[in-house]
Amino acid sequence: MLPKKSPAQDDYLQLKEMFGEDGGALVLAIKTDKLYTEENFLMWKQLGDSIAKLDGVNSVLSEADLFTINNNTEEGKFEANPVFIDEEFQEKSIEEIRQEIRRIPLYDGVLYNDSTNVSLMMISIDEAFLSDQNKSDVVLDAEAIALGYEHVFGKMHFAGLPHIRVVMGKRVVSEMYIFIGLAIFVTSLLLYIFFRSFRVVLFCNLVVFTAVIWSLGSIGLMGFKLSILMALIPPLMIVIGIPNCIFLLNKFHQEVKDHGNKIKAISRVIAKVGNATFLTNLTTALGFSTFMFTNSEKLVEFGTTASLNIMFVFILSICIIPILFSLTKHPKPRHLKHLEKKFSVTIVNKLVYITTTHRKIIYAVTIGVVAIAIFGATKMEATGNLTSDLPESDPILQDIHFIEENFKGAIPFEILINYKKDARKFDRATLQKVEAIQNEIEKDSEFSKSISLVNFMKLINMAYYGNNPEMYKLIERRDMLRLKGYVENFQSDIEKTQRVYGFQDSLRKGNLNYADSIMLDNPKLAKRIMQFEPVADSLDSISLPTLPNETQISNFLAENEVSKEVLAVSEKMFPVSAVGLSLKELIDTTNTTYRVRMQVLDLGSYEIDEKIKKVSAMMDTILNPHHAKAMTYFEEYTNGKYTYADSIFALSNAYRNNTSYNIADGNDSLLFQFDLDPALLSSYYEKSEFRAALEKAIDDEKLEYLVTGTSVVAAEGTQYLIKNLLTSLTIAVFIIAILMAFLFRSWRMVIISLVPNFIPLIITAGIMGLFAIPVKPSTILVFSIAFGISVDDTIHFLAKYRQELKVRSYDQRACVINALYETGLSMFYTSIVLFFGFSMFAFSQFGGTKALGLLVSLTMLVAMLTNLTVLPSLLLTLENRIATKAFREPFINIYDEEIDIELSDLEVDPRTRIDYDPSDPHHVRGQE
Repeated sequence: MLPKKSPAQDDYLQLKEMFGEDGGALVLAIKTDKLYTEENFLMWKQLGDSIAKLDGVNSVLSEADLFTINNNTEEGKFEANPVFIDEEFQEKSIEEIRQEIRRIPLYDGVLYNDSTNVSLMMISIDEAFLSDQNKSDVVLDAEAIALGYEHVFGKMHFAGLPHIRVVMGKRVVSEMYIFIGLAIFVTSLLLYIFFRSFRVVLFCNLVVFTAVIWSLGSIGLMGFKLSILMALIPPLMIVIGIPNCIFLLNKFHQEVKDHGNKIKAISRVIAKVGNATFLTNLTTALGFSTFMFTNSEKLVEFGTTASLNIMFVFILSICIIPILFSLTKHPKPRHLKHLEKKFSVTIVNKLVYITTTHRKIIYAVTIGVVAIAIFGATKMEATGNLTSDLPESDPILQDIHFIEENFKGAIPFEILINYKKDARKFDRATLQKVEAIQNEIEKDSEFSKSISLVNFMKLINMAYYGNNPEMYKLIERRDMLRLKGYVENFQSDIEKTQRVYGFQDSLRKGNLNYADSIMLDNPKLAKRIMQFEPVADSLDSISLPTLPNETQISNFLAENEVSKEVLAVSEKMFPVSAVGLSLKELIDTTNTTYRVRMQVLDLGSYEIDEKIKKVSAMMDTILNPHHAKAMTYFEEYTNGKYTYADSIFALSNAYRNNTSYNIADGNDSLLFQFDLDPALLSSYYEKSEFRAALEKAIDDEKLEYLVTGTSVVAAEGTQYLIKNLLTSLTIAVFIIAILMAFLFRSWRMVIISLVPNFIPLIITAGIMGLFAIPVKPSTILVFSIAFGISVDDTIHFLAKYRQELKVRSYDQRACVINALYETGLSMFYTSIVLFFGFSMFAFSQFGGTKALGLLVSLTMLVAMLTNLTVLPSLLLTLENRIATKAFREPFINIYDEEIDIELSDLEVDPRTRIDYDPSDPHHVRGQE
């Protein structure tokens, strides 16, 4: 929901640019205390291998795919060896495998939780597949394979953003078709109940069915994707299109009933109701178009598509309904009976009676309800976590809770730290600061275990000391230089492994020559395939080689076709690196940036915001403990108090060293003098270059950071959305107020027209507060949507009221009563259709969509009551104060009705006689 240009979005894009996606892992979890049996462990491995073969799966990582880093003292480098490779369990027993994995602290809390016997399998999915609707089924395919092993491991739990994205995306599409079907069914049923005509139902359905096709076509033509918001548009076209049809049909039937001329009735429907219907659709479109002012790409797309299609609905209804009825037979008397139904007449009579005799009661009840609603509105709370729209019983949410219970967080939370200088990359002091940050985060029960370069360095140190778990700690300064070569060699081996992965992909595609490349590059692998045994050619005392040489491998390949075996063995010997074990996932040397990876609980947006503030404050304290004071002292220095430079240097010797380095500017001799004579630097305090050198020294010493990740972006997006939707609602009110002023040219009428439409919004806000319905992206849409639709009834009523004023010489009471009789039934019908139409969203699997449907339905119902009671009551109370000349002569004429005159009432003006003589009114010309 964030705009393309925002700090949170920029930070997230920076993360993606350096390290790729943060949420591309599908997580599969099992709970069993029997994983470490030969049969089950082998099955766990087979499950991972089966999933790894799917197109779009980058890698699979589980306890069956791990490796141990060993110290090769002869070659002075570390080697990564698979923990499990022998499926016959001849090299290692299952218990030895378990102990070897448990000796490595990094995996604890990342891939397994021993206390609860829960193990994870992390499946990395290619982002290109997740973004492609036709390829995203790889997630479902992987899950289907996993479900086939439930008889072995028990219930499979799925989590991770790929799972949420794909499963919820499939639901969106399926729900859209369900809502379209439900909306058509309920509106068809209501139409038949109201009009008792299958013809009416058929014609109205033709209008909305065409509108649905147009809406889906417009989404595709404009290149928009079918999101949860977009999926609401087709059913919206149904519940908005049907009221158009009802107003047109009611007027058509009233005209036929009055004079019996079908063609004349159709003509009057277009002339009298067409303008009003156009304006009601325009106001509804304006309500949706305000989403375009939010600067959020998704909401702009939604607002653009919805507003355009609402106007399309008007075009369809004003064309199709009159055309079809002009081609059909004259309506039968039974089709017109709905105008005189006792129920309908009773409703309108009751409304007239209440508004003309009990206005005080209407005002008292309205004020009381609004007061309670305002109290409830003060209790509204905002949220917006990723799964806030899912009910507690939903499998997605239950699986996420399962992961959270066993591994704490489940939603990516990332920290990037800019260490600025390449020399700091493996600096112990800097790494200790990162370690301190991780230790502080670990104290927070809402965060999972974090992984950074620090964990890698600890693992390297442990490997150097023979994989002693007690040495899983940062490398001591005395070992840093000695281990530098080890680390560089290990990185070279990692790159070699990446080449093997590329060769494997080529082999899978049928390029068999790459089997040669794999064997020639990896003598250990070749030894296993060749079953190589060194043979002595002489009695020389020289030790025999343990690995085959290049000539021996080439000769073997020339005589044997082993591409399938090479692929199988290489997949076992070169498992994917464990999460966080590849330096390129934890450090970007180009941008001098560390990455600290973790997950956080699926918290609400404002809770995440508090979490960000807390983490940021903690990081400022650890990373830059002296920066604030240094800047304060620097300000004093710039004011001429040069001794404050000493105060800055007293904070940290790094400031002195950096300043000396900056002043020397490559002059090694001067830098050496600064080292020999610390007092020499003070002679520069009053020189111009010292200020710039000192400022740069302070800035260079400050470690900058940013907090990002999916959880952060979602939280920021929710807050941004809530603020901007409130703005869009204000814009909607302003635009519609201007439109009403254009229509009626009376500021009093603008106020009167807005009051009955504000009351439903206040009541809805009160209900949300009283019943603890949170404000979130889905529910905040209620207000803009409801306001844009509810004002339609106001326009229809006031348009008829103004027309009555022109005919009845400003008899306020008669005008209001006639307007109620004319439009009350249509307003009742349309409101009922809207109420039940939006209620269909209550069947959604998404809590947000469900709340949206129920709240809009409720708002529509309240809007109907206020437009049929409060609005006429206000008109009657104010009477002549609102009947201004401006109101009588608007800019735009709607319901400009012709006046029928009875022929029997006509009188002939004597002046029109053909024999009329002005000098003699009784004399006829030509008669002498």
